[in-house]
Amino acid sequence: MTTPPVECGLISNQAIGRAIGLSDFYASGSTSANDFSHCVVSKSPSIRDKASMTVELQDPFPSTLQSLENGKARDRGVALPSGVGPGYSAAIKDTDGNIVGAKAFAWTQDGTKMLAIQIVKGAPGRDHQADAVEFVRQLRPLLLTSAPQQPR
Repeated sequence: MTTPPVECGLISNQAIGRAIGLSDFYASGSTSANDFSHCVVSKSPSIRDKASMTVELQDPFPSTLQSLENGKARDRGVALPSGVGPGYSAAIKDTDGNIVGAKAFAWTQDGTKMLAIQIVKGAPGRDHQADAVEFVRQLRPLLLTSAPQQPR
């Protein structure tokens, strides 16, 4: 997920392309892994082309652990696999009930940081939920770890 070339200073161009089904796309947002906050991927820079994928880091997370659990219930989400959580993933469906994408949320144990991945228009034939979870698996160690404590 982080193999060069990368978009938004962090995310593999090839991994994004596989997940959304486009080899040519436009990514905007953060410019380095050190100060990563978000990445928005669309077909082109035109505002008419809605986002196909978003990655967002909220640090600090402005809500509560209870709100995250409420979101999981509302989305009919499933817990992230052992070693990837805490967090959950859920399918995104169109108005006809067809699965068109997925979302995955992961947070720190204390709820101070939250990582959100949304694949809104996933590549046909792919398991969008598995793709979103894999993005979390790869990005979690880079974005949701605490900064090392400075010696006093």
